[in-house]
Amino acid sequence: MLFPMEPKEFWRQLKAMIEDVMEQKNSSILKETSQENHQLKLLKAKEVCELFQVSKPTIYEWLKQGKLQSIKIESRRYFLWQDIQELIKNSKSTPGQGDKIPS
Repeated sequence: MLFPMEPKEFWRQLKAMIEDVMEQKNSSILKETSQENHQLKLLKAKEVCELFQVSKPTIYEWLKQGKLQSIKIESRRYFLWQDIQELIKNSKSTPGQGDKIPS
């Protein structure tokens, strides 16, 4: 063979390159999957209450005020994770509101 290095060194470097490429690919796939899962995740009203540390009547008041959207499936109401994120983002951008979302 006409390699400028020993065969063992060549195979070691080749293996390291393949491992790097596979790690980068796996990392990007995991990142995309986790973003998609969060965006499509449905939360129950109880979970939203726990997240914001508020009561169910407060959640329903936010629905009436248009601050929050929900999806109703038969008798159950669900909230999209991305809508929750949007509510949090909007509350942070409102000056003078502090850390709490007004009810």
